[in-house]
Amino acid sequence: MTKIALVKHNGSQTPYAFYTDIELNKNDLVVCDTQKGYETGRVIKVANSVQGVKPTRWIVSKVDTKKHVERVEKEKRISELTQQINFRKIELNSLTSQHNKAISILIKELDELTNKNNTKKEIELKDSFYFKNIAGGEFFAVKHNEEYVVKSAFSPSVFNYFTVNQVRYWIRNGHWKVIG
Repeated sequence: MTKIALVKHNGSQTPYAFYTDIELNKNDLVVCDTQKGYETGRVIKVANSVQGVKPTRWIVSKVDTKKHVERVEKEKRISELTQQINFRKIELNSLTSQHNKAISILIKELDELTNKNNTKKEIELKDSFYFKNIAGGEFFAVKHNEEYVVKSAFSPSVFNYFTVNQVRYWIRNGHWKVIG
């Protein structure tokens, strides 16, 4: 059955009337055939008739945004999981080198041999800074006593503690790149 839908186009305060044979509800996003071509808008009312209104054009389709919202949420969750996994990898490497003196000595020697910068030159750290990890995640580090609290830019509730030496190690070896 043909109904009349009142639609407000993006950026417009004026509602326009369109014929529709699509099942629509208030606030649905639709594509309308207008005098200017196809335009999107939001349904503000659907009725069998509207007094004094005689539409001349039709609604082309309803826009299904559900898949897009799901895709955006999925990408956000993948990013959060990747950041958390990368933090856990850093923690694991750090814990391994702390608890195994032989690994710690080997890592230190490897750092000295592979570091393109002068390893004797100490990295001066600020009390707080932003950085990107090798996976592209953005983080914020704040010095607290003799450690840094590192928080994810996307999930501030997720944080880890690193010693000053660990932070220098990750920056010196290119795992973290300071961005501010």
